[in-house]
Amino acid sequence: MSLTSLIHTNKDFQEIIRKVTPKAADFKSYSTEVPPFKKKSILADSNFTSYVSGLVRVSFQYMISAILARKNQDSPDKAFNPLARKGYEVIHEFFSDVPAIDELTHLFESFTEVWDSFIRGEAVSEEKFIHGAFMCSKLDTIYRLGVHATFTSPTEFVQQFIHPPMPDGESDLKLLWQIFEERFPYEQRTEIKYFPSFDEKRRRVGGASADFMIGDTLYDIKTTKKHGYNWKEAAELVTYYLLNRLEGEPYKIQKLAFYKARFGVIEYVEIGDLLRKYDMEEALNDLSKFHRRWK
Repeated sequence: MSLTSLIHTNKDFQEIIRKVTPKAADFKSYSTEVPPFKKKSILADSNFTSYVSGLVRVSFQYMISAILARKNQDSPDKAFNPLARKGYEVIHEFFSDVPAIDELTHLFESFTEVWDSFIRGEAVSEEKFIHGAFMCSKLDTIYRLGVHATFTSPTEFVQQFIHPPMPDGESDLKLLWQIFEERFPYEQRTEIKYFPSFDEKRRRVGGASADFMIGDTLYDIKTTKKHGYNWKEAAELVTYYLLNRLEGEPYKIQKLAFYKARFGVIEYVEIGDLLRKYDMEEALNDLSKFHRRWK
């Protein structure tokens, strides 16, 4: 059961986290005069199904990791989320006799070369970069969530990973990329943690991982068109902080932030403010004793 599922369904967990979840008024905006969660100009509109929207978000996660690693001159391996490779390996294990697996193998291996070249600062095909990120989003999703769709044959199942995004999906990812390049306040040679993981030791919530961390700020990417406050999204952010504390603080987090990709804005809350306003020690104690009970 994922952290997101716990926040949505488990009443015991909700009771612990809601007490310390930052309110809309606790957040601040970076580089915009519009207050957090208030209506602002959308720079990249979209009209996808929930499934495609999820793939776009995960694709963009992979793209951001590569873009940041390129800017920061980090290792290509460091920036590549291992879940895509794990998904690829699972598909190989169960569908090795499907002819289409050869094409998937070629595409995946070719993309790892594109990935490495892009991060090293070399010129690569924008189309191949985006198509590869989209393929990784599907491999990542299958590994994390399992198979939730119905396919008429093993061949059709494998072929889903080969198909590139629809033209509107590809155009959307290009635009999100452009907005990120123009709006995200990257600072040269600031330490970046890619897909930081929490809850690794005791697995209190079944594992949890964020998108990336730059300096002392932990980021969660949002590609939704909704601009309003959502307490469950804020709860997920503060739970990362709490789990990090329980794990002995491997990450030195001072800010929790949303990057709103379709608006090109950052909305964040400072840990110091939360410590002054909410009883984090009580939440830490309750979370340390939490057992997953379903209600």
